[in-house]
Amino acid sequence: MRNGRRVGLIGFVALACAASAQEAPSAATLDLNAVVRRDWAKDALWDDGQAEVATYRGERVIFGETRHHTARLITVLEDFTKEYYVKADWPHGQKPILPVIKQIYTATIPTPNYDFQFMTSTFVDREDFGRLVKMSAVGHDWTGLTHKEFQMWGDKPRMIYNSYWDGEGSGRRDLGTDINDYFEEELPLVLRALPFEEGLAASLWLYPNQTTTRAPEPRPVAATIRVSAGNKSWIVDVEARDDRSLRYEFAAEEPHVMLRVRHSDGRSLELASVRREAYWILAE
Repeated sequence: MRNGRRVGLIGFVALACAASAQEAPSAATLDLNAVVRRDWAKDALWDDGQAEVATYRGERVIFGETRHHTARLITVLEDFTKEYYVKADWPHGQKPILPVIKQIYTATIPTPNYDFQFMTSTFVDREDFGRLVKMSAVGHDWTGLTHKEFQMWGDKPRMIYNSYWDGEGSGRRDLGTDINDYFEEELPLVLRALPFEEGLAASLWLYPNQTTTRAPEPRPVAATIRVSAGNKSWIVDVEARDDRSLRYEFAAEEPHVMLRVRHSDGRSLELASVRREAYWILAE
């Protein structure tokens, strides 16, 4: 169990020594939060008035079978209003503004019975890249809809949820979030800001996947990342203390678009295409 809002190398190593033989690799010397390049999102690319729209061939196990589908990651600069922590209307006037990098994951996954639909939005501080401001996740199918929002601003981060499952219902939970805690949903964006080099390693605390139709209390576990060189790419292996493993692959050139990811639970994404466009403007 962590003590307070910061867990350094000593606490991480102690946990590793107490773990069973089926444990993640030994602790790295740096926290992921200390490694992420804070200036990655300041590149002028994100000021071009367009979004990066990446389309993926996806797989996810539902009802015991691998379901093939199309998924998208949409990444764009957005101005948040600090009053409501939502997209600020233009013109901003005197509104206090917080620039964020928004990444949306969206997928419709067919099954013989009905479709499952998922959408998750992560909002990361542009000026302090790596700091999650907010995350929203929606999962629904013909049986119902579950919505979760993780409000990470202020002194007391919280989870607001509304689930259609018995035993969950609606409510809120305070999160004892450390600055080195990450959700799986952040990693396709935040890992792009690594200072990629062979052998780079870092530790973090990793929450379980929130892009689901359930809303249990989320609890992070100790994890490590390790970087290795691929073929014109960088590979990032993530190993968590609960036996989760994820392998990400990012393009070698900036801005390091995610090429593929594979999760130990059978989820995977493989890049099919990527383009920049102002998708919110209707074509004439």
